[in-house]
Amino acid sequence: MGILERKIIHERTTLCSHIPYPQFVLPRHKHIEYEIMLFTRGSGKQFVGEGVLDYQQGDIALIGSNVPHLHLCNAKLNPTMDFDLSAGEALQFHPIIFPFNLEDVPDYQCIYQLLQKSQYGIRFYDKELFEELGQRFQEIDYYEYTHRIIALLQILERLSACKNTKLLSGTAYSSTNSTVEANEPVSKVYTYLFNHYKEKITLREIADYVKQNPSALCRYFRQRTDKSIFQCLAEIRVEHACKLLSYSNLSVSQIAYESGYGNVPYFIKQFESITQRTPKEYRTQIEKLELM
Repeated sequence: MGILERKIIHERTTLCSHIPYPQFVLPRHKHIEYEIMLFTRGSGKQFVGEGVLDYQQGDIALIGSNVPHLHLCNAKLNPTMDFDLSAGEALQFHPIIFPFNLEDVPDYQCIYQLLQKSQYGIRFYDKELFEELGQRFQEIDYYEYTHRIIALLQILERLSACKNTKLLSGTAYSSTNSTVEANEPVSKVYTYLFNHYKEKITLREIADYVKQNPSALCRYFRQRTDKSIFQCLAEIRVEHACKLLSYSNLSVSQIAYESGYGNVPYFIKQFESITQRTPKEYRTQIEKLELM
C-alpha cells in the first residue's frame, strides 16, 4: 500500500457510539498524523492539549501532529431512545507529505503557519467553510495520486484564510516531544482513571499520582471539565459496562465486577442514574436494535 493511500485518510468518525452509550468517553490519544475534524452532529467538549472547549454541529477543528486529544459527548439518553448522538468526519494526513524546508518555500507560507498553529489546536467557525469542507471530504475519496495531494493542499489553504478562529490550548505541543502532556493535571487524572477504573480508587491515590493537593486537584479538574473526578470515573465504568452488555454474554453481576464495582446493587443504581435504564433494560434495547 502506498504512502498516500495509507497516510491521507478520510473516514466517518463517531464521537459517540451509534449504540446508546451515555456521555461516551473516548480515551485520550495522539497520532503523528494531523487531523481535520468536522463536527456533523451533537455537542460536547473537546480536549486538545491542555485546553477544553465546547463543540457543536457545524464546528471545525485542526489538531496538530502528536497533540493529545479526546472528546466528551453530551448525549442525552432516555427510555424512549430519543437521544442526541455526536458524530463527525475526519481527514488525517502525515507530515511526510510536506517538504522538509516547508517554512523556506514562499508558496507554502500560509500552510506552514497554519500547521504551526495547529500544535495548539485550532477551532474554525464558518458555516460556509464547514459545508464546503464536507463536500471536499467526500470528493477526496475518489481522487488518486497527486490529485489527492492537491486537494489536501487546497483544503489547508482554505482553512488558512478563515478569519473566525480560536486556539484550543494555551501551550503548543511539539510534534516530536510529549513532555508537556505528561505534566498536565487533567491528562494525568484521565490516564490514572483509564488505567485503574476496574480497581478501588481513592482521591488520595489520584492526587499522589498527579502530585497535587487533593482539594486543589478537585477544584482544578472541575474548572477544566465541568465534572468531578468521580463523576468521570463513573462514566468510564458505565461506558465499559455498556460495551460488555452489548458484546458479551456475561451476567449483570459479572459485568459489575468487571467494571470496577464491588457492590452489584450500587452498580445498578449508578448505571440507571447515568443511562436512565437498568442494565437489563439496556441489554434488551441493544438486542432489539441488532434485529432491526
